[in-house]
Amino acid sequence: MIDIPFLLEFGLLNLALFTAGYIGKVFKLPTAIFYIIIGILLGKFIHEDETIERFSELGIVLLFFYLGLEFNIVRAVSTAKRIWTVGLLDIFFNFFVIFAVLKLMGFSWLISFLGGAVAYASSSAITTKVIADNKRIANPETEMILGLMVFEDIVAPIMLAVLAGIMTGGELTPVMFGIMAFKIIAVFSMVYLIVMLFRDKLSNFIDKFINEDLFILFAFGGLIVFAGFTQAIGLSEAIGAFLMGMIISETGKSHDVEKSMFSIKELAVAIFFFLFGANIVIDKSLLDIKSIVMIFVIVVLSMIGKFLTGYIGGKFYGLSKRASMTAGFSIINRGEFSIVISKLSPANFSPFFGVYILIMAITGILFAQYAPKISKFLVKPQKPAL
Repeated sequence: MIDIPFLLEFGLLNLALFTAGYIGKVFKLPTAIFYIIIGILLGKFIHEDETIERFSELGIVLLFFYLGLEFNIVRAVSTAKRIWTVGLLDIFFNFFVIFAVLKLMGFSWLISFLGGAVAYASSSAITTKVIADNKRIANPETEMILGLMVFEDIVAPIMLAVLAGIMTGGELTPVMFGIMAFKIIAVFSMVYLIVMLFRDKLSNFIDKFINEDLFILFAFGGLIVFAGFTQAIGLSEAIGAFLMGMIISETGKSHDVEKSMFSIKELAVAIFFFLFGANIVIDKSLLDIKSIVMIFVIVVLSMIGKFLTGYIGGKFYGLSKRASMTAGFSIINRGEFSIVISKLSPANFSPFFGVYILIMAITGILFAQYAPKISKFLVKPQKPAL
């Protein structure tokens, strides 16, 4: 294979992403779909570069940071109190149902567990990008969706830890789960203390330096350090990024900080979706009848499961019928956690999980993009009583 200099490779990648994004704009479709497709087509030439792989990690970090900017602590606590019912529905419909169906189809306990874990979490990256791009942050259903994304971001790493323990033959004990719970509580408590003790000082600091060129170094560096810290202690980097955004939100300076980091976010997110597509493996073994049936069954169950999570959960959450339906259509996609978990699967199942993720990512993006219009079409406004 030709040894291409990194700068040339990175430059060509950005031009390819620009072309893909432009096509998306022309056809008025989400650009993420075209980033994924270009990743599938060109990924084998580029995605093995470790520098680009590392850079793509910034995409999910910056996405969650931007979401955290919209969530102050009062709002987050209020959401947490109300989201647990939706979270339990999510686990039931999108993990246990898939697990049970695969077991009934004759697959082993391990493959059934893997299938349930791969199908469990919606893509935070896809969901949040569609919401942000379509300016739906203030929509009534968005708070519940974002709360559910955070809930999943806590549960999915636990599933990953369980699977890793099974694959390596390690012993899974209640102590392991207790340690995980302790870490989560400790990190949230630390964030609360930082806000209570340093909110005003941080606000004054941002006021002083926000218009300086140096400010982006502080904001970007602080974000990456906090995300790296949560990753280092065994939690998701997305949780750290989200909490850092909440800290900034408490200062009242979220809009200024958001503007200063916008360009970095767009580049990192585009590369993230490119590598998302590059990691999807398509193999001839998928032509097997059992594999086709398996994919079809899981895709259908996954779509229904996420829709029911959003719709029924939305009603529990206090949303209207239309907003609940919008929530259901918005979370159908699967993405980054599904890819990470699927890498633990035996080699002969990797192509299956790759195609499943591709189908769910693309259809999920389309459902999320047009969720408000679909809901508006399906739920007609009630006529006022005479």
